[in-house]
Amino acid sequence: MKVGIQPFTISELDEPLEARLDRIARAGFEGVELGTDGNTDAVHEKLIEHGLEVSSIGTTRDELESDLDAHVAAAEDFATGDVVVMWIDPEHFETRERVEATAERLTDLADRVAEHGLQLNYHNHAHEFTDLGETTGYELLVEETESVKFELDAGWAGTGGATPAALLRDIADHVTLVHVKDMNFETGEFVTFGEGDLDVEGVVSAARDADVEWLLFENDEPTDPVAEPAHASVTLDRYTDHYC
Repeated sequence: MKVGIQPFTISELDEPLEARLDRIARAGFEGVELGTDGNTDAVHEKLIEHGLEVSSIGTTRDELESDLDAHVAAAEDFATGDVVVMWIDPEHFETRERVEATAERLTDLADRVAEHGLQLNYHNHAHEFTDLGETTGYELLVEETESVKFELDAGWAGTGGATPAALLRDIADHVTLVHVKDMNFETGEFVTFGEGDLDVEGVVSAARDADVEWLLFENDEPTDPVAEPAHASVTLDRYTDHYC
């Protein structure tokens, strides 16, 4: 299991992506999740220089549907097979019928990218965990999308009312990537890694058992975007070494 970072964590730094890749490498991460806009010669030179891998390509459903070719090219250039839809609006999870319609659209998109040898994944926030009676919007989406895999954001899942490690174990066969984000589950606020409600050790253990390929650290609003990634990298390396 490899440890990477979603560079949005350090997006507030007034630096080009290439300079942020220098920071990511110094912090000890093995890889990054990038978008198609990162598919440039300068970025590739930095990836090679630091031996960084690209875990996955983050995108939106609309971007993927409108410009599939750019995503296929980026996946080939980055040597990754995973494309991640990072967001679908909350109204698509308000009822069982809307979740089923969302699942159908994602399945169609997964079939399209599969024709190019790629795997479609979906990244959650908290709004997918709507109460639909005997299930949640998120769990129903997983159930209704056999060809879609999931990038489980553990912090958002906890904020949505799930127990992240238990959820990961329940849907282990459907998860290929995990965002390890610490949060205050009650308020939905972002916190410094290790100071919130996320059971980091439990999530890492569940990810290991699920044979997850990448753990990706992310904090949408870090207090210190320079120091926190390094701290998170060391912590996650310690846990992954323990569970190897």
